[in-house]
Amino acid sequence: MRIHMWSADESGSGVYRAVLPGMSLQWLGHQVTWGMRLPDDWQELDVIVGCRVAKPGVSERWRELKEQGTRLVLDLDDDYLHLDPANVQAYRLWSEPSLRRSLLGNIAEADVVTCCSEPLAAVLREHHDDVRVVPNGLPAQYLGEPRDYSPEVLSVGWAGTASTMNELGVPGVVRALNRIAAYPRPGGVTVRLVGIDAPTAVSRGLAGKRLGALGWVKDFGRYLQAVSAFDVWVAPYRDIPFNRAKFATKFLEASMLGIPLIASDIEPYRRVIRHGENGFLVRHEHEWGRNLKQLADDPDLRQRIGMTARGEASGSILQALNRQWETALMTPAKAAA
Repeated sequence: MRIHMWSADESGSGVYRAVLPGMSLQWLGHQVTWGMRLPDDWQELDVIVGCRVAKPGVSERWRELKEQGTRLVLDLDDDYLHLDPANVQAYRLWSEPSLRRSLLGNIAEADVVTCCSEPLAAVLREHHDDVRVVPNGLPAQYLGEPRDYSPEVLSVGWAGTASTMNELGVPGVVRALNRIAAYPRPGGVTVRLVGIDAPTAVSRGLAGKRLGALGWVKDFGRYLQAVSAFDVWVAPYRDIPFNRAKFATKFLEASMLGIPLIASDIEPYRRVIRHGENGFLVRHEHEWGRNLKQLADDPDLRQRIGMTARGEASGSILQALNRQWETALMTPAKAAA
């Protein structure tokens, strides 16, 4: 089958919902291309996966594809119908009435809608009868990356973007990170931020000589290399509808790399983390500092949590997900059921 994964961007979203699925479908023998542009011979494609198709130009082409009989799959990796007002730029864009109508119209015209989580699927099923959940995944090679669970300098990390830095406002997080950076552990502790720069970090209240901020990392391979340096990973999230519909991507990345994760006790993280076994869930603000200190003091605990999560990550490799993509892209609703 000729398939094109029509991505909306080249960031992590484009990688997880276009590039990596496309690679995995190639392994099954399909002819797959991906990118933000359609190939020149787009009229000859059998299936097109359109990632958050909504803007006027791509919507017009979406309708042309529908008219010529191409099988259309619309993919969403976030709840663009319930944007966070604190993310001012995105909220203003996706709340614009014509863009919202366009997105809903394109969803209705799709043969299938795919998304990355069950809570998001529940939202989308109000607008389409055939919504399939295909989780995010990573190549199996990351399961074999060696880890040192007793480093001289401990690295506590957070990863995000300018649009997700509001999650650092979760009560207790910044205070816990500032305190752990000053913790009198042999070798010390460094707080590393990936995705925002130092001035932005300081504006959020982070401080200290042991604070490092890498800034935005466009290349996904470089991003994974950067976060693989974390010894402990924190993933704070506000309990809002937009976050509850997310995929637990930070747990996916941390578990594949064998890094113990401390996350807010909200959907989707409570679906995948068993507190104290394969990660930690935080309900109360003082627990950020308590869990960080516990992991900083105990290399055996870091290793046990990290390796338990890693042992369960085999179900999240691309080789375990490509058949799900194949079914979603090619199987009619009744046959799939």
